[in-house]
Order: sequence, then structure tokens, then C-alpha cells
Amino acid sequence: MIKPISYVTLKPLPPDKNGNIYSHIEIDSICHNIPVCGAYLEAAFSYQNKYILIFVTLDGGCFEELLHIYLLDPYRDKVIDYAIIGNLYGYAYGDVSSIQIRADNTIFFKFITANGWLLTLFKQPAKSFPISLKALFVVQRPFAFKRYFSITEIKA
Repeated sequence: MIKPISYVTLKPLPPDKNGNIYSHIEIDSICHNIPVCGAYLEAAFSYQNKYILIFVTLDGGCFEELLHIYLLDPYRDKVIDYAIIGNLYGYAYGDVSSIQIRADNTIFFKFITANGWLLTLFKQPAKSFPISLKALFVVQRPFAFKRYFSITEIKA
């Protein structure tokens, strides 16, 4: 079951030598050594009282180019799955809006596209092909043979 939470914050780190901004995650005022890209927490959710799902952008403005979504295991200080949404080969921007829990394991949100996205969390990791061609130029995922969530663009 997904529940919104407010006890997660990001602690921005100094920019790296390439100018990239990363943050560490603080949960219940305890800093975890989990670096994530970006400095603005758009939303945070608890899933199965075991995982934390966060939506992170660079600065929270209306001209964001990328949305980073992380599924964290705070007990192991580890990112277990992630996705980056944005037009990786062109210039498209927007803001994160209309975040809604739609079911026990599904979240709806809007970013860049007019109709939005559905993020579905799996009860158990699902086997997957390491590279998805469905949204190759919009959604970037790590090379992995199992996924903990899927992201689907809603078509008109």
C-alpha cells in the first residue's frame, strides 16, 4: 500500500566537478548515505512500510528537464530501482504536477506530457528485459534484469 510521507528531506551536496547536483536523503532526521541526483523533493511515499519512493528534480521550478524517480530501501541504504523521465535527446521541459495515488500500488502524475504517467509498484521484483524500447527516448532505466516498478505514458 502506498502512503504519502513527510519525514523525508534532501540535503544538497556541493556540485561535483561537472556541475551536477546531488543530495543525500534524510529520513526521520537521520542522514542516509544514499546519493540522488537533484536537490528538490517533489513528493515522497512509503510502500509496504518497507520502501520509500521519491520524486526529485533539480530545483523544483516550472522549467525542469528531468524527473528522477527513486525506489529506496532505507534499511540497506540502497537505491533498488530508479527511472529518469525527460526528453534525453531534445529540449522539453515542464513541472511535476497532479501527483495522485490511484490504487494500492499505482501513482498518477504529470510531467512533460499532456496526459501524464502511471507508475505501478510491484509486490515482488518482476523479471524484465534489461532495455525497454517502448519509451527509449523519454524514460531512462538502469540496465537490470528485474524491476520493482513500471512507468507507462498515458496516451490520448
